[in-house]
Amino acid sequence: MKQCKYNVGIDIGGTKVNIGIFHKTGEIVDKVKIASQQSEDIETFIDRVGSELKRLAENCNIHIDEIDFIGIGVPGTVDMRHGIVEYCPNLFWDMIPLKEYFQTIFLKQEIMVIQDSWAGALAEHEFGAGIGYADMACITLGTGIGGGIIVNNRIFAGAMHCAGEIGHIIIEKDGRSCNCGNRGCLEKYASGNGIYDQAMELFPERLEGMRDGAESVFELAYQGYEPALELIEQSVQMLAMGLANLVGILSTEAIIISGGLCEHEELILKPLQKYILEYGYHSWTRQNRLAVKQAKLGSDAPMIGAAFLYKGTGI
Repeated sequence: MKQCKYNVGIDIGGTKVNIGIFHKTGEIVDKVKIASQQSEDIETFIDRVGSELKRLAENCNIHIDEIDFIGIGVPGTVDMRHGIVEYCPNLFWDMIPLKEYFQTIFLKQEIMVIQDSWAGALAEHEFGAGIGYADMACITLGTGIGGGIIVNNRIFAGAMHCAGEIGHIIIEKDGRSCNCGNRGCLEKYASGNGIYDQAMELFPERLEGMRDGAESVFELAYQGYEPALELIEQSVQMLAMGLANLVGILSTEAIIISGGLCEHEELILKPLQKYILEYGYHSWTRQNRLAVKQAKLGSDAPMIGAAFLYKGTGI
């Protein structure tokens, strides 16, 4: 058998799957993106992903036996120890033994499964903006709000495998209705969808003819439109309250902000750090040690983190 020297990261999303082959040192060899199809049954889907991975390896002149680790990230609650996707609403998965399915295709490889936002946090910790921080959180600001927590250089999963779900903490009693079934969740106020939904209620006439989504709200803000500026500031304040509470509970050294909204440094990142310190507990805010930083690895972070899960799990 050839010497094993490659890892694979697979990031399964609601609309696409990213597959990458990596050297053990962290450098990427090559990657491919394929579409997710929610109409497929799970066996057909996994066979298709497996075939794409084999094709990618062949194109890179890599024998499949040279790959000894495959990490898989999914947008849902995962029991990492047993490789079971407990709940993944975007893919309509419920108690899916994903590791077992993949193991029937890749018999010789070690396989691990993780929540995608946790994989992204690990990637930033190992290779990105979180290098050097033993205790940190990586918050993804996109259509929703996701989170991954690193404690003592390890992914923190919690007893119920759902640590880091900061998007669904209640920030306003009896507030806006959320898809999770609760009301007043943080992501209904501070995510991309949350910002856009509020904008459509407050100034729909200004959004006519513009593309759907929060970027149109930011475009208006950069043009100096005051209601858009006020809405974004209020959303940042809401987010800062949630993150100040997170730091108060976990005493993290750094908060890494990823996702599409993190690109707005002047409107998101700078005021966010100010408000977190304003809302935080004096015992840690007076130290002024908390770092709030933009993520470095972009949309590939969950794929990268998945490929190196053994670095941050201890399993």
